[in-house]
Amino acid sequence: MPYELEKLNVLLVEDNFSMRTLLRDVLAAFGIKNVVSVSDGGRAWQGLKTFPADIAVVDWNMRPVSGLQFVKRVRQGRDSPNPFLPVIMLTAYSERRRVMMGRDAGVTEFLVKPVTPKRLYDRIAAIVEHNRRFIRSQTYFGPDRRRVDKGVVGTDRRDQDSMTVIDFEAFRSDP
Repeated sequence: MPYELEKLNVLLVEDNFSMRTLLRDVLAAFGIKNVVSVSDGGRAWQGLKTFPADIAVVDWNMRPVSGLQFVKRVRQGRDSPNPFLPVIMLTAYSERRRVMMGRDAGVTEFLVKPVTPKRLYDRIAAIVEHNRRFIRSQTYFGPDRRRVDKGVVGTDRRDQDSMTVIDFEAFRSDP
């Protein structure tokens, strides 16, 4: 489903000038004109204080402040201007442990390089269509990491007023 994205404010954080320019051009092709581009997580943090970003597109591997460090500060910083900011993490790292690290830091969506316009659009659309609720616990703050709402046997500790019973017989494969 095509969206009208011209009112979207995007914070683009990428240290490679060529990639940053390419991503900015792709966002413009989507109709997104209000883009602030910076080259590292430290500059992104400063930009976030004055720019009302709706989405951040952030590269993982940058210096002196990485994309992962930026996301952690956005989610956990007491002075965070927008801890609910949806973050699309760009990365060349597709290993499971890296994805888990990003997820546990509060990344909303992942996009593995090389980036295509369609895949970037799909991640933006996923944020628009499936804006996940945020979870706060002693060890985590960020978008709900569960992509599928699975039933809970017994009392759901996240919702003390609910009780869901699963009929396991429905999942048996033998007749």
